[in-house]
Amino acid sequence: MPKSVTSVPSNFDAQLDSLTNRIRSEGWDKKFSLDLKQLDLALKTQRSDKQKDSKLRQDYQAFHRRFTSGQSARYAMYMQALTILRAAHRNQPDVLKSLEGFKRKSTARKKPITK
Repeated sequence: MPKSVTSVPSNFDAQLDSLTNRIRSEGWDKKFSLDLKQLDLALKTQRSDKQKDSKLRQDYQAFHRRFTSGQSARYAMYMQALTILRAAHRNQPDVLKSLEGFKRKSTARKKPITK
């Protein structure tokens, strides 16, 4: 297996099809001992795998949209429950301290560069 993946043009299957047809029509398969059966199989595999890749990408994108939407709804419920618990125990510092671990982590903001 090659160490790096070669960049392939998006229209590779059309190019492979055209080349295979040209080889066939020119008789180059016989003249240069090119295996047309292998090239035809490669084209069939390319088209099948490309279609499968496209379907898997669509399925992933649809699932990811559902997941992020559901996750957002679950997070809203989580925050609501946390808010209720904090409000109910606002006069109990020990309980509020135990709920501190559920705070959203703040990210450090970079200060603007001033000259």
